[in-house]
Amino acid sequence: MNTRAAVSVWRLIEYSVNDASFNMAADEAVAAMVEAGVSPPTLRFYGWAVPSVTIGAFQRIGTINTEACRAMNCPVVRRPTGGRAIVHDDELTFSFSTGTHTAPFSESVLDNYKAIGSAFFLAFKRLGLSCEMTQRRLRRSEASPSTGNPMCFSAASYSEITISGRKILGAAQKIYPQKVCKGALLEQGSIPLSVNHAMLLTVFTTGGAGLEFSNSLDGGLAGLREFDKSITLSSVATAVVDAFGDVFSVCLQSGHLSEEELSLAVELQKKYQSQQWTFRK
Repeated sequence: MNTRAAVSVWRLIEYSVNDASFNMAADEAVAAMVEAGVSPPTLRFYGWAVPSVTIGAFQRIGTINTEACRAMNCPVVRRPTGGRAIVHDDELTFSFSTGTHTAPFSESVLDNYKAIGSAFFLAFKRLGLSCEMTQRRLRRSEASPSTGNPMCFSAASYSEITISGRKILGAAQKIYPQKVCKGALLEQGSIPLSVNHAMLLTVFTTGGAGLEFSNSLDGGLAGLREFDKSITLSSVATAVVDAFGDVFSVCLQSGHLSEEELSLAVELQKKYQSQQWTFRK
């Protein structure tokens, strides 16, 4: 008799390019279905139809230059997750949704960051990158989305990944507490392949903060191709999938949004397209 434990099967939604509002709506729809116990834990990869900006759920919209974004035809959307703003361009973007009732996941944001971060750390190591995982917690001025530097990549927080002190992955989380349903988490993240510094300066330079922000750019973030020009979006995605499988002892099986998820995403997209949501703070 075969006594080997059955391997859990998670869903992989492979890379596709969408507009900013649909990307956010799809992530929320998947998380809602995972929370309800309808969908399995899901790792989703995606890109952006045009360079776009996402801001944290609780971040003040005034921390970015929305007029400049409009002039560049750069959409601005508010994420369902927290954290600070990200300019999405040449990158692999991901979301991961899972229940909080099965180890190693819980309703502890820090524990979840550590667990998920360990998979990305392994993926980057396998790509040959000399990276480190941060082990400190942010000071209040760094952690608050309404104070300090408005850009997510300006400082590495707990269990995020750096090379020579420069951040190569930015992530934010939302916990759906256990109520009627089982409870779930949604993590959204960005892995830049290259960095458009001119665009960052335009998006984030507001008021008199330009010089300070300009000085922080070179020391704050990096694209993976700065360290290895051969890295591709596909090679990063493959490394992440393999690492998730090994770290969590699961099999990731390619799938797609269910009809229920797609229907919910189309409905939620109206929220992410609305100024009432994006400009609420």
